[in-house]
Amino acid sequence: MRAIIIVLMWITPAIIAGILGWKGIWGAGSALTEFLIPIPVAGGVFHVPSYIVAVTVILTAHRLPESVTRLLPLIAIAVLLTAQTLQIDFERLNAWLFTDYSPYGSPLRFDGNPLLLFISTDAAWVFIYALLKGYVTPARYYLFLLLIPVAVTGLNAFTHKTAGPQFKIGVSQPVNTRGQVMHVVYTSAPYDEPTFSAWLDSRSYFARPWTNPNEEHAAIYFINSMQILKWGKYDEIDDRNTVATFCLYEEDQSIIKQAGHLDCFSGRRTVNDRLEELAAMQSTGLGKDIDYWYARLKLCEDIDIPDDYVSDIRLLDTCRSLVVYRERDLQRFIGKYGVDSDQVKFVQHNIETQGLADKTTGRH
Repeated sequence: MRAIIIVLMWITPAIIAGILGWKGIWGAGSALTEFLIPIPVAGGVFHVPSYIVAVTVILTAHRLPESVTRLLPLIAIAVLLTAQTLQIDFERLNAWLFTDYSPYGSPLRFDGNPLLLFISTDAAWVFIYALLKGYVTPARYYLFLLLIPVAVTGLNAFTHKTAGPQFKIGVSQPVNTRGQVMHVVYTSAPYDEPTFSAWLDSRSYFARPWTNPNEEHAAIYFINSMQILKWGKYDEIDDRNTVATFCLYEEDQSIIKQAGHLDCFSGRRTVNDRLEELAAMQSTGLGKDIDYWYARLKLCEDIDIPDDYVSDIRLLDTCRSLVVYRERDLQRFIGKYGVDSDQVKFVQHNIETQGLADKTTGRH
């Protein structure tokens, strides 16, 4: 009997995960196969610790005093219930309890946590083994099990509520102009500039246009509505729900911080905006691609690129590429218009008169 239970204990979580359609822990294939393999490159390795404990209990239970074995079913069910309770999606539950979030469907959902699945199934088989061996816990003791989900969820809610200001990063998405991006962050805190600044400083990877080649201007909206964040109703962000706005600008690496809602993009022109304006104002009459090349040339007239240049700043990248790829651009125009065309003569003349061939950037 013990041998059969020990075998079933190993394969049960794999079967359950397979039925539920789980993927392997490493992101490939089915968990059904991966959970059966107890080696480091497979998910089954995470089953080994709880499996060893459960097998040890089964193999040594007959040596334990009756006062202990009679409690074995109760202990097994307590472990099972605790593991299952810990799989609650507490982020969703706490959002429902403490914010304006109205989730679609039940606020109580469970995460698919492989480690807790392993513990749950091992505990279930220890319980079955204990019953088959005749280990009986008085029925009244099982009433204490009702305290486990209450205690676990209550402790989690208390910890969440007393842990200090909450910040949750939501969407990052472009606005109407290329290079301008809005980031939305939920916060439970009222506006306090040092607190908000410290939070942003602790996330040096987040919303810094000067470290992102796809951003020039960024607006961070700190909102107090979890409903907007969860349901994606970003067009409803306004003065009523915006706690603070931080505007970050690539050109001078500045950050403007203000309580409430602020339009970070009004009056700000991106490199693309400036190129479009220059191409329209100084049309060469030689084609849109020549107009755009010449606009880049005019934009970069007074821009110095240091020899040790390393940057994700769009203006410097644009000017650097004008220098580094001048020959490639010229060959492209020759292939399109011909070596004796007015377009190629215009580009060659400007390369020479602007000294592009003499400029270096230190990185090719």
